[in-house]
Amino acid sequence: MEKYLKKIRKNNIICREEIVSRLYSLIGIADEPMPESIFVYGHMATGKSLIIQNLLNYLKYNVSYVNCIEHLGSKHIYNYILDDLVTSIKESSRHTQLKHNCDNIMDFIIALKKISCNDKRPIVLVFDKCHKIRHFDVTFLPAILRLRELADINICTILISEIVWDKFNTKIGALRPIKIYFPQYTKDELAQLLLLDKPTNYDTDFYKNYLNLFLSVFFRFCRDLNELRHMVKINFAKYVEPIESKRIEPDNVTALWKNISATLRSNLEIIYLRVSTSDFLQPDYQMSREIESTTKLALSFELPFYAKYMLIAAYLASYNPVKYDKHIFMKQSSKRKKKIRSIKKTEKDAEKKCRVFTISRMFAIFCAILDEKVDINANLLAQISTMCQLGLLSIVGDNITQLDETKFKCCASHDFIIVVAKTVGFEIKNYLNVNMA
Repeated sequence: MEKYLKKIRKNNIICREEIVSRLYSLIGIADEPMPESIFVYGHMATGKSLIIQNLLNYLKYNVSYVNCIEHLGSKHIYNYILDDLVTSIKESSRHTQLKHNCDNIMDFIIALKKISCNDKRPIVLVFDKCHKIRHFDVTFLPAILRLRELADINICTILISEIVWDKFNTKIGALRPIKIYFPQYTKDELAQLLLLDKPTNYDTDFYKNYLNLFLSVFFRFCRDLNELRHMVKINFAKYVEPIESKRIEPDNVTALWKNISATLRSNLEIIYLRVSTSDFLQPDYQMSREIESTTKLALSFELPFYAKYMLIAAYLASYNPVKYDKHIFMKQSSKRKKKIRSIKKTEKDAEKKCRVFTISRMFAIFCAILDEKVDINANLLAQISTMCQLGLLSIVGDNITQLDETKFKCCASHDFIIVVAKTVGFEIKNYLNVNMA
């Protein structure tokens, strides 16, 4: 174990020694039986997937990593796991080239036994983003948690989640796994992790002073390491600007703080947009003080994930003519880019033509841009009423007795929609037939 702990420090995996030691004690000895299941949980960007993957790569077990978001159901996962386990076995084995086709858990267990006979290494199945499997059939989760008992082989199931185990309730009950919690990083731990990204041309103590100033503003409101890394990088350029212009000496921490403090507080308000206040000053970004206030307004609504996509769909339905829907939203159209380019107009013309749309067209666009199979249920329909109350949508006409005949109009501005789209990582300019970028 000590050898492995030294190795992960060299790989810049720090501040998790206690958790790594516990994981190693559970699965690190190949000759001993592993636990049937381990449930690893904690907030985003706390090192869960990184540490599990690093440890298993070091142990060289027969491992299958499953990102549950990418799979539609249990049958799809069974076949993916078996193919994944087989490819890690040496090609010299006779039985490794068999193509598996599992229809149920019994076929999957029989196939696991065959793989275990050909490869004596322990088998570990890792289910990342495992909250998705709660929507599979009721037997899936209880079965994968007892694979060692059912298959009578040395196999362990590791579930990685951002929600607690109590949310994984099943109708038939499930074996309770060993739970390992990844807490959020403390302020000192974040400083150590952010220090790993120090530019080579600056002194360590100087960069530590900068990180202390940065975390004094951001730590109370954000613990996400990925977001903090992004903001540390873009704000450091502003921090060293007076030093490079020789207006302030590098050891004058007070003057440097006065110069950067306003920028840090402004960037704190837009941290999850992955932009900075310096972007408002770039001419090609077309954002000004007015748009900055729009940004704050858009973020203050805190719309649910699907509601954001529904609002984007409503905006696209308002500003895209119906006759161009096929060219814009059908992914199989090879001439899509050519068609979109040929129908572009000016922003002024687009703003004048805010079109009325039906609810069925909005939902069609919603399903086309979401890239995810979603049931149109009462919860989604309730979001429309909420957005109408917020003034983001408005009902056109008085005839609202039949839902399919109801017509709406999007009241959100282009700048507002840009902010909403950015929070879900959606490139709205690729779906507009007008030149509004």
